[in-house]
Amino acid sequence: MSDRNYWQRMKKRQYSRRSLLRASARAGLGASAIALIGCGDDDDGDQQQAAAQAQPQQQQQQQQAMQQQAQEQPEQQAMQQQQQQAAVAQAQQADDGPKRGGRIVAADSATPETFSGTTGPFAVGRGDATEGWTIGMWDCLMRRREGNGGDAEPRLAESWQQNADATATEVTLREGIEFHSGKPINAEAVKATFEVIANVDVSNSSQVRGLIANYLESIDIIDDRTLMFNHPIWPGDIIFDMFHFAQIHDADEIEAYNAVESFGGCSGPFMWDFDQYEPSERYTVVRNENFYRDVYLDAIEVRTIADEDTRALALEAGEIDFATVNPDQYLRLGEMDHLTQLEGPAGGMWVMGPVQTHLGGGHPANDDPRFRLALHKAIDRERLHEDVFQGIGMSTNQMWLSNSPAYDPAFDKDPYDPEGAAALVTESGWEGVEMDLFVSNTFSHQVIPEILQANLKDVGINITIVKQEVAEWVDFFLTGTFPGLYVAGTGFFWMAPETLPNMNFQFRFPENAVASVTGEYKRIVEGFGSQPTPAERLELFNDWNELWAEGPWLLPYHTINNTTIVNSRVQGETWPAQIFTFTEEWWVDEA
Repeated sequence: MSDRNYWQRMKKRQYSRRSLLRASARAGLGASAIALIGCGDDDDGDQQQAAAQAQPQQQQQQQQAMQQQAQEQPEQQAMQQQQQQAAVAQAQQADDGPKRGGRIVAADSATPETFSGTTGPFAVGRGDATEGWTIGMWDCLMRRREGNGGDAEPRLAESWQQNADATATEVTLREGIEFHSGKPINAEAVKATFEVIANVDVSNSSQVRGLIANYLESIDIIDDRTLMFNHPIWPGDIIFDMFHFAQIHDADEIEAYNAVESFGGCSGPFMWDFDQYEPSERYTVVRNENFYRDVYLDAIEVRTIADEDTRALALEAGEIDFATVNPDQYLRLGEMDHLTQLEGPAGGMWVMGPVQTHLGGGHPANDDPRFRLALHKAIDRERLHEDVFQGIGMSTNQMWLSNSPAYDPAFDKDPYDPEGAAALVTESGWEGVEMDLFVSNTFSHQVIPEILQANLKDVGINITIVKQEVAEWVDFFLTGTFPGLYVAGTGFFWMAPETLPNMNFQFRFPENAVASVTGEYKRIVEGFGSQPTPAERLELFNDWNELWAEGPWLLPYHTINNTTIVNSRVQGETWPAQIFTFTEEWWVDEA
């Protein structure tokens, strides 16, 4: 039905109603006049004469009233039509807006146990929205929506303020918030969370542990809802990088969580439901009815579908609503009416890591900066961009995104030079070297290692691809002991540049998996925390870029842009640059 036909019918109804009102008004006036004429007493003659004299005056008043009514009718009609249009628009808006209820089904490449036993509640995983740490089981004190800075939004924290020199941040919690077990989330519980994240024996896999260890000096409890986070060495907004990633989990529930026995220590809008859990097959999270803001969905089910083509077919058939797929499938499925493309912004980079020997693993060839530079020059990034990523995202030649304060276009040039790479391999004495390249079974682009293998063969490096279960791969990664090379994703480039070497395993000193441990590297990282002037800060960024360019210790080749396909009935989904999703805002449109 067209809007035009609707309003024409409404207009006819208005006229019919007005005709009745007009007739009633006229009838009322006539009856009054008859009543005046027909009422008599002993002075009937005088009254009849008075009535006769008054009749012309009454008729004149009636005519004036009718004329005034005729003049007012178009205005009243327009006003009524506007009111009706506004009411219909408001009803339509309410009908189109978020609705409570419904269930969506997602698919992930890893089993639900991966998140408990391998990454723990405080670690950032691959970056897919279907992973346990992004699905909504946890919350933090505050969170950014925008990448590369931006104001944080209140989450479990109601408000915060910094002191005059921004060396301390006072945080006030919301009143009445609880863990999923029902235990209060108070100041003591929050402090315990930060302490357990900083404990390497409990949360070895947590990237944010590096920020707590470096940025925080202490945490003081002021009252049951208020804490003071003291960070005198790192004043200013950089502390919000830590708050953003520090998910709040009951410190007393870590062991039970890792054993997949209890998820009561979680704090987010969705709660793990053991009644709908099938080990290694699927898990379901249901609405947290005690969450401090509206949660629209009843439940999110996540199924384990390791094969990317099978995930794509399930999306096509409508068996699942949400999954990350490879770029080929992303472009194909995006042509279908019932599916929507959800491309993530550049939240990180795909990299190859040449592991050095300083942590007890690695390969001695990787200790030579000439050999690492040869690896960097051997990668055909343009081929990867076109053949693997289908033109989605962009090739990367250095360690910063273009919107980072540390970005310098002088270092952002395609290094691809097979002849130069081969010469460096020969110069370093490693021509014909044999080395393993380690790949997790959950790595999103299994064809990439084969392309890298061919690239390196062209310059005199013989690579054997070794595929590992994700748990085994993570163990090598966290200890920095791969005996060769690995492929992975790496993130956190969108935050303050100083956060990268303090948070990312592949840069963090001294436990980094691949990075240089020279005195120069240590000087630069320590300089970041010495409260440099703006000019000194830029100089440190330049020193970092030059050191990396001379012997790159991590080799980026492409941005990470998550290619997710969503059923069109799922609404409210977003993919922020800072990788956390806001699943409480998702809803289902069954129209």
